[in-house]
Amino acid sequence: MAEPIQPTPNTAQTHPIKRFFKKVLYFFITLFVVTLLGAVFYFNSTSEEGYSAGMLINFSKKGLIFKTYEGTLNTGSVNATGGSNTTNNTWNFSVSDEEIATQLNEIMKGSNKNVSLHYVEKRGNFFWNGETNRFVDGVEVIQ
Repeated sequence: MAEPIQPTPNTAQTHPIKRFFKKVLYFFITLFVVTLLGAVFYFNSTSEEGYSAGMLINFSKKGLIFKTYEGTLNTGSVNATGGSNTTNNTWNFSVSDEEIATQLNEIMKGSNKNVSLHYVEKRGNFFWNGETNRFVDGVEVIQ
């Protein structure tokens, strides 16, 4: 007795153009993910860390949609020309921590505004993090 003929499974072949566009789509998705990871790594890398001291002259919450804390520190006067004209050196910074922002608001309300700020400067900045690349993460009042 002859064995019954088994039907062969119907293997659907995709069209070569569809295969090509799938490869192109996978390529661009991979490129997008790699670019996104590279941007996150670049913007979160630290280029400088240190302290800056001076008189706190401005601190406010800014932004229409993305609210950020921004401040200005007067680090001293410089007499660049040798005459009687002086130029103030201002140092702009951003704050992302609510506790630090509360401390700086209290300092602005008081009479002594001389502070030493610990900061971390990032290589880049996403627009929703603040206006500057310097982020203050520590505050000390100077007496």
